[in-house]
Amino acid sequence: MTDSEISRTLALAWGLAAAPQRGPKRELSLERIVEAAVTIADAEGLAAVTMQRVAQRFDFTTMALYRYVATKDELYRLMLDAAIMPRDTAVEADDWRAGLRTFLFELLDAYRAHPWMLETPLSPEIHLMPGQLQVADRGLRAMRRLPAPDDAKLAVLMLLSAFARGHAAVEREVLHGEPVPAETRALLVEAATAARFPDAVAFVRSGVYFGDPEPGSPESAIAEFREFAAGALLAGLDTFFGAAGDEDSPTPTAPLNAQEALAVAEAELHAATLLRKAAQQRVRDAERAENAARKERDRAKELAKADQKLRARDAG
Repeated sequence: MTDSEISRTLALAWGLAAAPQRGPKRELSLERIVEAAVTIADAEGLAAVTMQRVAQRFDFTTMALYRYVATKDELYRLMLDAAIMPRDTAVEADDWRAGLRTFLFELLDAYRAHPWMLETPLSPEIHLMPGQLQVADRGLRAMRRLPAPDDAKLAVLMLLSAFARGHAAVEREVLHGEPVPAETRALLVEAATAARFPDAVAFVRSGVYFGDPEPGSPESAIAEFREFAAGALLAGLDTFFGAAGDEDSPTPTAPLNAQEALAVAEAELHAATLLRKAAQQRVRDAERAENAARKERDRAKELAKADQKLRARDAG
């Protein structure tokens, strides 16, 4: 592929585009520009991100930014790729169910942290950018033991990505949406007759159809729904692929030179270290929970003894 066939956005994302020779090079960089734009979007929404607004954060003119980013849409794509980049956490590779659950929740957490990503239009080249490829790499790591051909694994990636984006949109509506007005509810309760909507009418009359949350905060209701939805989706994948067992499925490999093999080995060691640290943290959390439960049990035991003595005294 020649340089003329590579889009400017992809060249910027992969660090292939040359930095401007003129302008405030010391103070500005593409990374700082994207970081500033993401900060604005996180705080005020995507609509607040303009070339002028980003330039003002550096006390530069808008033209200074155009030396680095050609258009606002290009900036949006770079922002999306930077925001979706996974954290430095481990994804389980030996249990594809656990690995995909971690992978899915990472995507959901990214949308929760950066809800403006839902407003960023998708394009074919976005999936060729480094952040998106890093996401795909983590998903494929989780599926090392999934007994499925390569094209099926890519289909699972698409399924989970589409699920995360759609689920994140629902989460945002629940967290930030307004409750259905009483007048509107009354209208639907009256208009939704059993004759016309025999299976939905009970949901309308009970309030479930309007998204009435269970007792507790909206966040807790969303957490419960997230667990249910993820569990149902992964259970479906388990049923679909489970008949093939849990044998290792072949993973495409490319010829590696010595330096590349070393880099892969370093990455594997880093992932194993992260998994070990995460396991140790879970053990520490479990120990704290156990100690708290033991203290509560001891407290209850003392109260029970005191109550028993009091009853014995009263009986005597």
